Amino acid sequence: MIREDSYTLIKDRYDAYNKQLQDKQRSEGTITALRAVTFLAGFCLLAIGISDDNFLWVLGVAFLLGFVGLIRCHNKLDMTVKRLEAKKAACERLILSFEDKWNDIADDGSEFLDDENYFAKDVDMLGFNSLYQKINMAHTPKGRKRLATLFELRSDDMNDREERQEAILELTGDADFVIDFSAATSQLNNKKAKSESIDEFAKYCGDVSLGDLPGWAKAVRFVLPALLWVTIILWVTGVTHYGYALIMFFVNLSVTLLTKHVTDRVIQPLYVMCILFESYMDVLEHMLKKEFKSTLLNDIKAKLCGDNGTYQAFKKLKGISQAYNISYNPILHQVLSALFFWDYQLAASVSSWKKKYGDNMSGCFDNIGEVEALISLATVGIIHECCQGELVGLEPTSKMAGEKSGNTKSRMTDTLSDRVSLQATETYHPLINQQAVVPNSAHMKDGITIITGSNMSGKTTFLRTLAINLALLYMGAPVCAREFKSSYMKIFTSMRVTDDVAHGISTFYAEILRIKTMSEYKQENKPMLCLIDEIFKGTNSADRIVGAKGVITGLSAPNTMVIVSTHDFELCALANEDGSQVTNHHFEEYYEDDQLKFDYKIKDGRCTTTNARAILKMAGFDIEK
Repeated sequence: MIREDSYTLIKDRYDAYNKQLQDKQRSEGTITALRAVTFLAGFCLLAIGISDDNFLWVLGVAFLLGFVGLIRCHNKLDMTVKRLEAKKAACERLILSFEDKWNDIADDGSEFLDDENYFAKDVDMLGFNSLYQKINMAHTPKGRKRLATLFELRSDDMNDREERQEAILELTGDADFVIDFSAATSQLNNKKAKSESIDEFAKYCGDVSLGDLPGWAKAVRFVLPALLWVTIILWVTGVTHYGYALIMFFVNLSVTLLTKHVTDRVIQPLYVMCILFESYMDVLEHMLKKEFKSTLLNDIKAKLCGDNGTYQAFKKLKGISQAYNISYNPILHQVLSALFFWDYQLAASVSSWKKKYGDNMSGCFDNIGEVEALISLATVGIIHECCQGELVGLEPTSKMAGEKSGNTKSRMTDTLSDRVSLQATETYHPLINQQAVVPNSAHMKDGITIITGSNMSGKTTFLRTLAINLALLYMGAPVCAREFKSSYMKIFTSMRVTDDVAHGISTFYAEILRIKTMSEYKQENKPMLCLIDEIFKGTNSADRIVGAKGVITGLSAPNTMVIVSTHDFELCALANEDGSQVTNHHFEEYYEDDQLKFDYKIKDGRCTTTNARAILKMAGFDIEK
């Protein structure tokens, strides 16, 4: 159920960027040809003019100057081409999700998939054919990691959920910024800018003890250049011989060369990092130019682009880097070193830079990654027909110690006084082909809900639909539904349960371990949701029914919602903890022209039909014989 208006917008942007790209590439080809012509003409005219002693050399110099100008023009045009290519690629990325071709995208977040993260596996949050693979627009290591962390639904992230939801809603209505920011981060040199390098850079910036000149060096950088300039002035005014100035020149030069390791120790780490992250300037410029309405995005912008923010820090750092590049011109570098102790002055500038911006740099890459994660979650609402969803079960607590009045955030309560519930209207799964997905509505409450139904009718998909949309709701992202309202509940799942041969754990025992985790959490008396698919399918029917009855009723509680899919009709007659009858829903099949078909719609009550024989017959097995 895609948003046709967004799809049309993204397609239009793609076509526009593609046309601009083709125009710029043609211009680039023209400039390349002109560069070759001007260079050859300039070289020939210069050679002829010098050999024949005529003024053609002047024309040759003019052509060579034109060649230099064309090089600069070509470089600027090449940068424009790269930016257009990146924007076009960002549009292509979104179009793949619109057209249900996203599972061809290489980055599926598998590296973040922990063996113990059962929820991510069961609900397809990470890995191949996952939500991460469909919506991820992050390119930096911090951004990709942050998105994966949000998928873990940590309680700490719930404290900022409302601010995050507000920011995501704003980004959902601004597809152009989503494209521009994603395109900018895609141009970062990620092969070099690995997470370890970023962490090392942030650590260096935050540690004042690293990268500071020793005391003697701070004195020398003023005293020796001053002595040289005194001798120069005395020579120019005729007071002394020029030899004294010459001696001081070589003394200063010798000192700077012999102590270069002292200044390099200060400059080099920051200089290397400056080259590594220079492209971040383009990313920050997008934040600088954008006016935001949401609190979270404005807070991030202030940290990144404020007076002492990351943008200003990188501008200063870029200036230091350009000044240090003079060292690649040995003659000029030696003159400046003798006259001004050039490297010493740069080292002092680095120390000053660290004192002013160092503390702010430690979180700058996290802030950029946060925006990438927000953009990724916003793509859910850009691509799909969604609602914001309403989360209950969060209430403001008393002011935390040390917090100022008015800054108290909405925080999670450990227990709920009200009974938990979930109300979904026309909710659907975001990973199913959007031309074929069937929405469902359901109103579920605390206690036990049993879902029965024939094979392939949609029971498991329904459980995953609830789980993945609850995850979107908890993260503050748009929810794939017309209306969606739920209590806050910690989600536990038991769906894709497999054996572990290496550790001697059978499928049945692996499922028991999962349900044991649910039972242990229940003792904490906190709201929870248990989604169990085909409970105890790994054992015989008699033990399965007895075990399932004990487990399901044991999990039942007013602040717990237990939803179980099963083929065992005996479970439909269970009672809740308070003695009330469990809620029953079902899915069913129908036949049309002797063909087995499904409507994938959830219905009230227990299922009354089976289709195992029909499915076996479809597969070519004649069980009547």
